[in-house]
Amino acid sequence: MQLHLHLPYVSFLNRGLATLWLCSLAYFILPAQENTSILCSDGIDNDGDGDIDCEDADCIDLPNEGCSTCFFSSQSFGDVILSENINCQPDNENADASEVLGVADYNGIPMDGKFVSLGMQGYIEIGFTDNILINSGDSDEDLWIFEIGPAVESMIIELRPFNQETIDRLIGSGFEDVDGDGYFSMGSIGGSTSGLDIDDRVVGFTFSELRFDAVRVIDRDGDCGGRTPGADIDAICALSNIEIDCNGILLGTAIIDSCGVCLDAADPNLNQSCLDCAGTVNGIAVIDNCGLCLDPADPNFNLSCVDCAGTMNGLAMTDDCGLCLDPDDPEFNLSCADCAGIINGLAILDLCGDCLEPSDPLFNQACVKSKNIYTPNIINSSSSADNQFSLQVEVGAITEVLTYAIYDRWGNLVFGFINQPTLYDEMIWWDGFGYNQGVYTFIYEIEYYDGEQTTCVGQFTKISN
Repeated sequence: MQLHLHLPYVSFLNRGLATLWLCSLAYFILPAQENTSILCSDGIDNDGDGDIDCEDADCIDLPNEGCSTCFFSSQSFGDVILSENINCQPDNENADASEVLGVADYNGIPMDGKFVSLGMQGYIEIGFTDNILINSGDSDEDLWIFEIGPAVESMIIELRPFNQETIDRLIGSGFEDVDGDGYFSMGSIGGSTSGLDIDDRVVGFTFSELRFDAVRVIDRDGDCGGRTPGADIDAICALSNIEIDCNGILLGTAIIDSCGVCLDAADPNLNQSCLDCAGTVNGIAVIDNCGLCLDPADPNFNLSCVDCAGTMNGLAMTDDCGLCLDPDDPEFNLSCADCAGIINGLAILDLCGDCLEPSDPLFNQACVKSKNIYTPNIINSSSSADNQFSLQVEVGAITEVLTYAIYDRWGNLVFGFINQPTLYDEMIWWDGFGYNQGVYTFIYEIEYYDGEQTTCVGQFTKISN
């Protein structure tokens, strides 16, 4: 569904007069449709079949014979609601005054709406924006009220003069603006009559000497009984009318341009006041903060001059390390330098403290320690020598003894410790003193300098007490 603002002019003949129509109302419409009271009175070929409004079969087929009654001049129907006082609410089920606008379309089903019920002494004021109601100078009806139902309920018709000449002629004919609101009463209509012949009410004037731009319809005898109280009106059309342009000038040439401004078609400012920076009429492109003409919805809007930190016209940029930094930042291009100072290099400090790539054959080799561990298979607790069950390994090869345990032949723990750094000068190993000679079982778990861990289980013999 799209929102269309229709502002075109369309020519047609009305009882010998060339009449132009301007529809300045906005409506929600579905594409390729011309089958509602509004779409059939907007001066546009909405369904693209080459026929406009009451020339279109879909409009002609609308119920209540609006097109044929008004000489197939769909632009002669009322355009705007000027004022309203719809009574008998909330019981009044048809209180929407806008149903009066456009071509008559009542389908005979009250529950479908398509009309407004004025309620007891309610009224509605309808304005003509593209043409004016005139007297025809003969006995033909000049105004037609589409009052629904088999009998026309009594209504008072009041007309608002378009110019001072009409006011003077009405006053000279004995009419008064009783309420001082600009409307002159033309009396009532009802019974079987839905039309008003202005020349029958105001006699003695020739064609178009009386001109009006608005109609007020007042319910006369209705009450608030039922669901559709008072006079029920589907539409109003000016059977006799002549064109006015958007400046209110009879047969004028001014039009509403695409910018919504009323200008003469030859005016150099036509369609210019609403150009965007790209030169598109009613476009939405603007100059962004980077000086580019873009639609605000464009993903590049305000971004073409934004640095990587999001600062407008900033200097920050993504360095070779992938960080967004000002080139003057001391860390620029350095956060990813390896230990050799090479950007995105692979060299790292190995366990020996050398800066090498892991693929270098010398990596971690300069300080390699032997991982061979030697343990005694016999200890003599009575020996004067340092005779303990100790772990013999190259200094620095082991960083921690995670577990050290000695068990007798029956599985009893006789000595042990856990999580001891290998400070060999301070290590206390089991010397067997005070224990019987025999076979003992050992378990140790150690961690090497390179993080590797290993566990070893075995037996040894203790001799002497």
